[in-house]
Amino acid sequence: MDSFDATTEFREQILRVKNSDNSIPIVLVGNKADLREERVVPLEMARQRAERWGVPYVETSAKRRENVDKVFYDLMREIKRRKGGPMGTTTAGLDPSQSGGKKKSGIKKLCSIL
Repeated sequence: MDSFDATTEFREQILRVKNSDNSIPIVLVGNKADLREERVVPLEMARQRAERWGVPYVETSAKRRENVDKVFYDLMREIKRRKGGPMGTTTAGLDPSQSGGKKKSGIKKLCSIL
């Protein structure tokens, strides 16, 4: 439950740092879906948080390769929904020259995943 509780602080920090009015695309992800019998966070609680934040909620299992790709597809949909414009195959419709921040190699980042 500690990591779930921390999501509120993570979200608030992201919004504060980005000076955002909730336009930052976020997807709430529950992991280890293959361990249902060891669930600590009730499914309904996670869904309610995602609904309150107005973001998608996805449960994943890396072990079973369940919904791992879906998280990235949902994130691309959120980027398109919040930023508008056409969606490209690799950049989700974002212009790299307007994406902010640079990597050490000089290539601009398109998104940050925490």
